[in-house]
Amino acid sequence: MVEKKAAEDYAKLFQSISLDKEVNPICMNIEDMLARLDELETLLANVKAENNIIVDQYTNNIVGFAKEFRILQERIDKLENFIDLVNNNVDEVEKSLDIAENELNITDYSLKGLIFKPFLTKSKSSNTVSLDSSIEETIIPSNIKNNEFHPTEIFKTDNYFK
Repeated sequence: MVEKKAAEDYAKLFQSISLDKEVNPICMNIEDMLARLDELETLLANVKAENNIIVDQYTNNIVGFAKEFRILQERIDKLENFIDLVNNNVDEVEKSLDIAENELNITDYSLKGLIFKPFLTKSKSSNTVSLDSSIEETIIPSNIKNNEFHPTEIFKTDNYFK
């Protein structure tokens, strides 16, 4: 008896379910999604085709400028080498200036100190004895060799600019 009642309840349940009401909306959603997916596929194919045209067009233009790019690269390399040379020359001139300031004992950078102090001080000797217990001579760097000033050699602009 219980089995018969359960069977009748299940029969009523299955009779109340309408497959058309449940499955049709799902099928319509799937068909709508497939239509949108086809539209997306078409759009992506168009974008890919246009992208290929643009890439081909601009790649050819870029390849056409390869010679100019190489020339520009060489000019940049030469400029970097020139800047290194100028930096090295500036460093050497600064070292020479430091040596000259040390030789003339210039510590005052006012106009009075720069002009008059070198005439009022005695020149230093080029060799001094160190204060160590050993008797070593330390040579102070100097721009003067054989009683003559030797300036630092720097680059000539004619070699780089025409």
